[in-house]
Amino acid sequence: MSMVELSLRAASKRRAFAFRFRAACYLGVVAGASGCGGATASGTVQPPTSDGIRTVELGLPQTQGTAAPAAPGRNVPTIKINTVGYPTDWQKLAIFNIDPKGAVVKNDAGQVALSLDGVPVANKGIDRASKDPVWQVDFSKLTAPGRYTIELGEHKSDVFTIGDDIYDEAVLAGLKSFYFQRTRTALKKPHAVWKDQAYTRATASHVHADVGWDLEDYPEKKRKWTMAGGWHDAGNFDMYVPSTAPTAQALLMAYEWAPSSFGDAKLNIPESGNGIPDILDEAKWGLIWILSMQESGGAFRHREAVMKWSPEGPADKDKTVRWVAGVSTAATAKAVSVLALAARIYRPHDAPFAKRCEDAARKGWAFLVKTPERIKVDGKGSEQPKWDDEPGNSEVGAQFIAASEMWRSFRLSGALDKAKSYFGSKELKPEKHIRGAWANLSRWGLITLAQDSEAPADVRAYAKERVLAGAEILLRQSAKQDGYRCASTTDDYYWAHNSNLMEKTHVLAVAAKLASDGTAYQQAARDQWHWVLGRNPNGYSMVTRIGKGPTRLYHMEWGNHEPPPPGFLIGGPNYADMSFLSPGAPAKALLWQNPKTLRSGVAAGSLWHWKQSDLWDGGFVKEGEYTKGWWAVTEPDILYSANLVLAGVVVR
Repeated sequence: MSMVELSLRAASKRRAFAFRFRAACYLGVVAGASGCGGATASGTVQPPTSDGIRTVELGLPQTQGTAAPAAPGRNVPTIKINTVGYPTDWQKLAIFNIDPKGAVVKNDAGQVALSLDGVPVANKGIDRASKDPVWQVDFSKLTAPGRYTIELGEHKSDVFTIGDDIYDEAVLAGLKSFYFQRTRTALKKPHAVWKDQAYTRATASHVHADVGWDLEDYPEKKRKWTMAGGWHDAGNFDMYVPSTAPTAQALLMAYEWAPSSFGDAKLNIPESGNGIPDILDEAKWGLIWILSMQESGGAFRHREAVMKWSPEGPADKDKTVRWVAGVSTAATAKAVSVLALAARIYRPHDAPFAKRCEDAARKGWAFLVKTPERIKVDGKGSEQPKWDDEPGNSEVGAQFIAASEMWRSFRLSGALDKAKSYFGSKELKPEKHIRGAWANLSRWGLITLAQDSEAPADVRAYAKERVLAGAEILLRQSAKQDGYRCASTTDDYYWAHNSNLMEKTHVLAVAAKLASDGTAYQQAARDQWHWVLGRNPNGYSMVTRIGKGPTRLYHMEWGNHEPPPPGFLIGGPNYADMSFLSPGAPAKALLWQNPKTLRSGVAAGSLWHWKQSDLWDGGFVKEGEYTKGWWAVTEPDILYSANLVLAGVVVR
């Protein structure tokens, strides 16, 4: 068997397992005492050591491997901050894992800018999710712009900045990541560059003769689709309407929230300078692919993908046969939702494209109206995920957002009636919609209706109540329960944790606008932003090239590039799938400090990984097996990046 065949077989094994587990976690099918099905070893708090740090022994892993997660004062700082920094007028909170008495803030000249003795300090004890001792230290009185560190004896935070507009780069990088996910194009200088680092692709990817075969004819190659545009979904090269549609929708929602935050010629993409905001140019690249997936009768096909999984290497070298799978009503509903939104967003900027989106949305809606029965995609035996159509999944969220956007954009009374018909659904319950991820987008429908001044008063009131009730759950967790002020419970550390946290950020920010006094919701939203940019138990930003971000990425094209391309939000701590990395500490199921150099070339003492052989060398997974993998924690996804961009706009 050739190395290419081995690679494809291994990929199919790992990804098929991963997606089955991902779907189960989203639905709560897999359950455990801590995390989604993870081990439940308890941490034991040790007495204070000579350096004043109370360490936590995380217990024995469930494999032969030895866990070496983030440990304050050993491999990550004992003083955690947002590694980008803080706006001058925001609350500024640092997390100490040691008693903060005697700590100071120093400027970049080494001078003391602020003594932290006397500032507000909250001793939160042992944080349940990380098993870290936690003190929350408020240094908001420091407002002078500059670069700083917080120091206490030999302990020192990462460098951070205080200033205005300091998060512009994070949002810009999140947007830029989409350019590096584009298919059917080469990636060339000067556009494929970030801070003098080039990430190029010599030729257009996935334009070969075996792209677009109709899966309905499988295994025969009879009919062929003409594909256009689109983004690779994640670390693989496959593409799915159920994930691409909400990805584009999140970008358009970010623009609609704050149009002035997005201009033309800022992103350095080929379309820059055409008079249209760059974010709309980039979103269009995804939208034209969705449009190419529509049948003449209005329905949308589910995916463009290989039968197994993508090989490792440059995307333009992948010549695997790509098939267009059949219709699903969930995919159609998600496509209708984003295209209805696009019709109103693009109208002032690109009227012909807006009309194209409107026509496609109306056509797709007409199909949904005349097709009340659910249609699930037929995968023809492929190991590819079915997303909303996986066993146990619901399409209520997809149908609800389609109805909400068709009402909002075109004022179709039938669409409003359809949206209202879902008001009693479990998917719209507060505890459900705040954890919906891609599988239940009903939060977006609620947000749309709650902010729609032309919606009937009773509809607005219902939607507002549901959003605020969900936000209240998140506020209690963030402000009262979690030492790092994270809105995730210990059961929320499953697949795509970081993206899910950004979705919670959006809900909290909307609640801040809807509530009579939204101050607490706004602060909670900002606390999640701080968490994802470094004020977390792992001590790293979760966004590549932003703050102190990941140094490695699970990605077929970019995995071998160090540093990786910018703006990729990684999946993050995943105790459901990777509990052996941090037994008893769900928030740390991410990093592993390898004690010796690995066969992959990763040097001893590294924390970030993506090669499967690192898990074999560590003894966590049997040699040659792919039942667990780094894709569960360090893989990016276009929806993750879109949620990052949306969160980065709404927190301001």
